[in-house]
Amino acid sequence: MKKIILIATIFSLTFASAFAQRGQQREDSTPEQRAERITERMSEQLELTENQKEKVYKINLENAQKRHAEMEAMKVEREAKRSEMKESMKAQNEAIEAVLTPEQKVKWSELKESNKGRGEQMRSRQNERRAPNYRKGVNSGGKG
Repeated sequence: MKKIILIATIFSLTFASAFAQRGQQREDSTPEQRAERITERMSEQLELTENQKEKVYKINLENAQKRHAEMEAMKVEREAKRSEMKESMKAQNEAIEAVLTPEQKVKWSELKESNKGRGEQMRSRQNERRAPNYRKGVNSGGKG
């Protein structure tokens, strides 16, 4: 029984480590590295000639650069929306506080603090539920 537990533990640690490294590798790679990796894989699987490999690399590089630019644009847009939302919430809170009495402001501040803790708990629970399905189908050839 101990051997089975030991084997299962070693297997899960090895698998988790490999998966984490693969995810990190994808995040840190440049469009050139991604295009090279895809082209190499295609070359092995399809037995491409050097001429075909060169043409496929150019196609993969062009698409990888395009996707990289799109992702960067989305990242900038997301940050801008986040800043806009923070400013809107700040203005809303200032408007509300202008209406409240000093005693109500204290109570309002306490309510916001207690709700902030609840929001963090909800995000934590959502992340726990989402984790098993995160990046579903990464290793299954896109099926799933």
